[in-house]
Amino acid sequence: MQTISQLKTRGLEIWNHAGFQKYFRNTGWMFAGRFFTLGVSFFIGIYIARYLGPANYGLLSYVTSFVGLFGFLASLGIEGILNREIVKDHNKKDDLIGTAFYLKLAGSFLAITAVFLISILTTHDIFILGLIWIYSLVFIFQAFNVIEIYFQSQVMSKKVVTAQIIAYIVSACLKILVIIMNKGIFWLTLIFVVEAMLYAVILLFSFRKFGNHIRNWKFRLPIAKSILNDSWPLMLSAVAIGIYMKIDQVMIKNMLGNEQTGIYAVAVKLSEVWYFLPGIICTSLFPALVQSIKTDVGFFNQRIKKLYTLMFWLSFGIALVTTILAGPIIKILFGSQYIGSVIVLQIYVWAGISVSLSAVINQYLIVANYTKISFFNTMTGAILNIIINLLLLPKMGIKGAAIATLTSYTIVILSLLIYKKTRKHGIIIFKSILNLH
Repeated sequence: MQTISQLKTRGLEIWNHAGFQKYFRNTGWMFAGRFFTLGVSFFIGIYIARYLGPANYGLLSYVTSFVGLFGFLASLGIEGILNREIVKDHNKKDDLIGTAFYLKLAGSFLAITAVFLISILTTHDIFILGLIWIYSLVFIFQAFNVIEIYFQSQVMSKKVVTAQIIAYIVSACLKILVIIMNKGIFWLTLIFVVEAMLYAVILLFSFRKFGNHIRNWKFRLPIAKSILNDSWPLMLSAVAIGIYMKIDQVMIKNMLGNEQTGIYAVAVKLSEVWYFLPGIICTSLFPALVQSIKTDVGFFNQRIKKLYTLMFWLSFGIALVTTILAGPIIKILFGSQYIGSVIVLQIYVWAGISVSLSAVINQYLIVANYTKISFFNTMTGAILNIIINLLLLPKMGIKGAAIATLTSYTIVILSLLIYKKTRKHGIIIFKSILNLH
C-alpha cells in the first residue's frame, strides 16, 4: 500500500509540474489538430479515389509524387536546425526566421525550376505537364512554414493547429464542390495549391497577432552560412526521404501504368495514415530533448529510451491489426476496384515500425549534431530502395515495390550499428524494443 501511495504522490507531482503541463497541452493540441485534419483529408481522399477510379487516381498520385521528389530543394533541410537554434537563443528569432525564410524562398524557386526542366525531359503529355507545373507552386507557400517552426519551438502548437484546421476545411469543401460539379483532376490539383496558400496566410496572421512582424525579418549571411553548414546533410537526407516516399509510385507509373499506380497509392495512403503520431510526439518533445542533453546526458538517454519503447509497440500494434483487417478495410472504404491493394497494404504497413523509430532517431541525430550520419543512412536506404524496385517490379508487380520499401526502411535502422558514433545509441534502441536495461 505504501508503494501505491508513493506512486500516486509521484504521479500527482509530475502532473502538476508546470513543464509537464506545458508540453502536455502542446502535445494535446497537436494530436487534436492532426486527428481532425487527418480525418478530413482521409475521408476526402477516399471520396476522390472513388470518384477518379484507379487510373486517374494513379495519375494524381504520380503528379504529387513526381513534384515531391524535388521538395528537398524547397526545404533545404533547415527546419530542425531552425527549431534548435530558436530554442537555444530566442533573442535572435527575427534574424533566424528571416534568414531561414529567404533561404527557403530561394529554394522554392529553385525547386520549381528543376520540376519544370526535368518534367519536360521525362513527360511528353501536355496535360500531365500542366498538372505537374501547377502542383509545384505549393513550394512557394511552403517557405512560410518558418512561422510554424517558430510556434513549435515555443511550444505553441495551438496557433499551428488553428491554421491547419481552417485551411483543411476550406480545401475539403472546395474538393467536394469540384467532385459534385464533375470538374475533374485539373481543378482538384489546383485546390492543393490554394490550400497551401491559405495555410501560409493564416500563419502570417497568427504570427502578427501574437505581436511579431514580418518586417522585422532580416537576412544575415553569417547565420545563413551557419544554418546551411549544419543543414546540408539533412537536405541531402531529404533527397533520400523523397526517394523513399515518392520514387516507388513514379517507377510504377512508368513501368506498370496509371491503374497499378492508383491501386498501390491506396495501400500507401492507408499505411501512412497514422504516421503523424510519431511526428507529433517527437516535434512536441524536441525542445525538452535539446535542453536535457545540455544538462544531463544520462537523463537524455532515459527520455529517448522511453520514446523508442513507445514508438515500437505503437507501430507494431497498428501493423498487426491492419494486416488482419486489410481486406475488409479496402473493400469497405475504396470498393472492389481497389481490391488489389490488400496484399500491398499487408506488406507495406510493417514499414511503419522503422518510420516510427526513425522519427526519434532523426531528433537524436539533430540534437547530437550527427547530421552527416543521417544523410549517409537515408541515402544508402534510398539507393537500395531503387535497386530492389528495379529487380522486383518486373517480376512481382506492386507487391515487389512494397517489399522494397519495407526492406530499405529496415536497413536504415540497422545501419546505426555500423557507425562508431551511433553504435551505443543503436544498442539503446534494441534494448528499448526488447525492454532490456
